[in-house]
Amino acid sequence: MSTAPPYPPQGGGSKGRGWLNRNVLAIGFADLMADFNYEMVLAVLPLFITSGLGAPVSAVGVVEGVADGSSALVKLWSGWYSDRIAWRKGLAVGGYAGTVFGLGLLVAVATWPQVVLARGIAWVGRGLRQPIRSAMLAGSVGRQDFGKAFGFHEALDTLGALAGPAVAFALLVTGSGFQTVFWVALIPGLAAFLLFGLLTRDPRTGPRPAAPRWVPLPGGFWRLIVAVSLFGAGNFAPAFFTLRAAEMLRPELSQPLALSGAVAFYLAHNAVGSAASFPGGWLADRFGKVPVLAAAYASFALACGIAIVGHGPLWVALLALPVGVQAPLVVATEGSLTSSLVADEVTGTAFGVLHAVNGVGDLVSSLAAGWLWAAAGAAAGLGFGGALGLAGALLLLALRPARPTPAAPASARVGGGRP
Repeated sequence: MSTAPPYPPQGGGSKGRGWLNRNVLAIGFADLMADFNYEMVLAVLPLFITSGLGAPVSAVGVVEGVADGSSALVKLWSGWYSDRIAWRKGLAVGGYAGTVFGLGLLVAVATWPQVVLARGIAWVGRGLRQPIRSAMLAGSVGRQDFGKAFGFHEALDTLGALAGPAVAFALLVTGSGFQTVFWVALIPGLAAFLLFGLLTRDPRTGPRPAAPRWVPLPGGFWRLIVAVSLFGAGNFAPAFFTLRAAEMLRPELSQPLALSGAVAFYLAHNAVGSAASFPGGWLADRFGKVPVLAAAYASFALACGIAIVGHGPLWVALLALPVGVQAPLVVATEGSLTSSLVADEVTGTAFGVLHAVNGVGDLVSSLAAGWLWAAAGAAAGLGFGGALGLAGALLLLALRPARPTPAAPASARVGGGRP
């Protein structure tokens, strides 16, 4: 039986073409459309649940937590399984289709428990595709370019997250209802499905062996996961910042204006994130991924602090800065750091673990924040998240996960770049 790795190393073949190659562009633009789709929905979903359906704030926590939790095991399985099949791209394409289908069900819901079902289906689809997409992106570039590639991808992601809320905001201020927003969001969702299906390529090459060799995930990766777990337990869904923005604008603004202002806040923080993503990735390649990721964790804690003490439009505008910076930098830097710590043949498995841990953290944090918010007020839920965000940053700096030494398995990537 062959003991060779399932596929030859991926990163080296991409170096000659440069990091900004066809696959990086195709994956990036597909996810731009995917984010356009679901961020357009998420920009209004907490307002739809509370104002449109009359549900309590705790229902937002249930919807967000169950959706992320339901995708956690799917992510773990998808990442592990994708390392063992030659048709992983097809599995990811199915995930894109599942997300569009689940969010499309929102046009017919009448009660908030139905939102739980629709959002859960959508996020199971997202869980299927995320580890595969991240592994394909990592396999398309060399190690020294991970930060730039993931930062560029997250910048396009965030452009989609900017465009979606912008369209949602335009629809709401011109008198359209939530259902219209959900219908229009189907268009970019279908575009994402087609772009990924038609334009991306699996960068793995070579014959498939009868049984893949087991390659353990290194200690540096597991140290990263410890810090990710602590931060993730407090990193509640952005929907809570949107709700808090609406509260910060009252009572000076009417209810309709405050809701529109909250969507404008969602739009603004995604604009900030889009501008910060690529520079953040460049900084991670240049100065190290660990300090950049710790700074992103600390930015989330800062956002929680501003949301607790702030009131009025100026504070809402200020809140958009750390909220916008932290979200894409966390995603991009966790992804590029994971890629730098593991061998090629287990990249999918590693991303499955990373995304699953984040999914469980999203479940815990959103349920806890929603319960604390409803029971003791916004400051309790926000303070919970801020404390764990700061603790996660300090723990990451203490653990400092590093890539394998030169004595690592031959299948591990080689090249520049700092962890």
